Amino acid sequence: MRVLFSVLIVTVPSLLGLGAQPRPSTDGDRPTSLGQPGLWRYSAGGAVGGARNGGTGLGLGEVRATLSRDVLNPVLGLAALQVESYAGARGSEWDGGLRARLSLPFFRAGVAADYNLLDDRTRWTLSFMRPLRRGGVFYDGSMARLDISPGRNWSVALGFDKPIQRRIPAGKTRPTRDHVPLEAAPLNAPRQSLSAEVEASLAEARSIADWIGRFTVTWLEHEGADHVRAESMVVVRIEHLRRSLTSRRPDGTVQPRLYEDEVRRFHSAMQHAFVRAVRGSSTTVDSSTETDVLHTARGLLLDEVLLPYDRLLGQDKRDETTREFARRARSIFRRWLSTASGLTPGASDDVLAVFTALLDMVEANRATIRAACHNARMVWLPLQYALLPEEHDTQAELDALVERAVGERFVEGNFVSYVINEQFQHQLSRTILAAKNYHVLWIHDVRGVDAHGDPDEMSFRQVTRSYLSALTAAVRAYDRTGSIPSYMILIDEWFYRVNKTHIWMSLLEDPLRHRTKLPRGHSVWEDSLAAAQAALRQAVAESRLLQAQRTDHGDDWLRSVVKVQVNITHAADPTFWSRHVVKGLAVPDNVYRDHRKLVFYDVTEADPYSGEAIYTGAGVGEHYSNLSWEDRALLVSGPVTLHLKTAARELLRGQGVAPSRIPWHLQPRDRAPDYDERVKRAIAESGKHALRALGVHNAVGFGDKNVNVTKAVLYTMMPPGSVIKIPDS
Repeated sequence: MRVLFSVLIVTVPSLLGLGAQPRPSTDGDRPTSLGQPGLWRYSAGGAVGGARNGGTGLGLGEVRATLSRDVLNPVLGLAALQVESYAGARGSEWDGGLRARLSLPFFRAGVAADYNLLDDRTRWTLSFMRPLRRGGVFYDGSMARLDISPGRNWSVALGFDKPIQRRIPAGKTRPTRDHVPLEAAPLNAPRQSLSAEVEASLAEARSIADWIGRFTVTWLEHEGADHVRAESMVVVRIEHLRRSLTSRRPDGTVQPRLYEDEVRRFHSAMQHAFVRAVRGSSTTVDSSTETDVLHTARGLLLDEVLLPYDRLLGQDKRDETTREFARRARSIFRRWLSTASGLTPGASDDVLAVFTALLDMVEANRATIRAACHNARMVWLPLQYALLPEEHDTQAELDALVERAVGERFVEGNFVSYVINEQFQHQLSRTILAAKNYHVLWIHDVRGVDAHGDPDEMSFRQVTRSYLSALTAAVRAYDRTGSIPSYMILIDEWFYRVNKTHIWMSLLEDPLRHRTKLPRGHSVWEDSLAAAQAALRQAVAESRLLQAQRTDHGDDWLRSVVKVQVNITHAADPTFWSRHVVKGLAVPDNVYRDHRKLVFYDVTEADPYSGEAIYTGAGVGEHYSNLSWEDRALLVSGPVTLHLKTAARELLRGQGVAPSRIPWHLQPRDRAPDYDERVKRAIAESGKHALRALGVHNAVGFGDKNVNVTKAVLYTMMPPGSVIKIPDS
């Protein structure tokens, strides 16, 4: 039995072109963080329109300022209260007033009581808001707004509102496209007359290609309100597959159809078609030419059609087709035939016609698979159309295929150990206290309150015994080390709101000044927090270097360094809408959230083993720390952790942070000259089993789904007898 085993680490792909790098915060720069979203939001805008007053038509114009606060979780967008002041002109007179509005962001509408100073009257006003495109009118969160005041003295105004004074950039937190645009134009290939022998081979290949497609993407998930009918459809599909696994010989006997045999039959039929096209009426063609034609055609099919399309697995597509990729492959193949194949023009035309027929087969099978699974996001084209079984039946070949599919490389020299549920809180605390340069907690859940609504004890412990203790120790050593680690926390806004995480984040963001008020009965906790803050303030006061730099750079700089950099990501933004969330209905894609659980510290290009990382695991909270919760994590050190820096960079850039403001420790750098040698020495000297590892991840919402692509390659390309080891399902 051949055993194929790859360690898959969930993270983010590489990112290039990050621009200029800032200086370290200890040299005077202030660290960048998104911070926490405020309870109140501000916007400004203007409008023009018309009104009727006592039978007279008037033009109107206004500028306005709006103050908003959400009633419920802003991610839901169900209701917000707004107070708006406006000033302008109606006809030849000055105009102004106040509006109190109940806004319904999810429905992009609102109703307001409009008190007008000009006529000393209050009227009802209906408002309808549209971003016009994803990210807002100007990709800055701005919204077009239509205000209608019905009645005898009606008015209509059209304008827009732009967010202002937003710490978290509006209109920047999600992709501007909710689909992948594909060009559906045909190949425009003239029909080439081929010999009957070639056409027969192509017909056989089409039939087998259809069979391969149905058994590679065996869609069995039928949904619907009628569960009995859905299940019966599954049974029918399974029975159809069962019958397709046999074929009847001319003598009437039945033989099994084995998948690997069918793949070989497909390639044999295509080989026969290409060879006959190469030879034509000639018998003097060198066999190496036939081999070159076959390898070139299959290579282009894989690299220019199958892999580019399959990388889009999990993403919505506009104009679901392979034609865009096929045109490129055909153009490259045509150029190769003309310049490098050595074939006559007539033979080249025949070979190109066979290749075009192969591209048409792939497109036809894409359509068949799409019809079966009813969703473009689920379509996967079998790589077997371009690969023989012996080309992906070893660990090295399969790894190379995964690398080509996701654009990342496996790296050697990684050391991995289990972290069971009871150990996660301890390991998190240990990594915070061990960090010398920086620490990142990228997590979905830091509980503000427990299940009973009381302050969460585990979060309290991590704040006091981990973060505040680590900060205090670093400040006390600052005169000697000249370094204070940068502690960063990344939390999705949905979980931040639901779990009332602000209780602890407000303290960590400003530990030198903030005073935490806890409910009655938690005065001892308040005293402990105050004592920890007092110790931190005393350490700051006793640091000669910090006090000198405070004189140079100011109090704001000091508070920006002695803190935890809090980043609330994927902030609620009503300007991002899509019809791909609920089929046929335009709704906000705020429902897509970041549920990743990652911890890493001191990972650097200078040394592959300077830091560590924890992948997956639990959240921070009491209920994660007892026997009622079961979760697993991997503690990892080695080169694979390096791209977690890239992960954090890409996340922050995706949230609107400019490349030049990416935190110092997350900036990309060249690897040390002896980086590879250090890996080799570590493998030789460790006495432990070093693993080969690859890092992939699924982007939030409408982004690349490289985890799905990796799994699809493994599930569809592993040879019989393979084994996948899954640490935690």
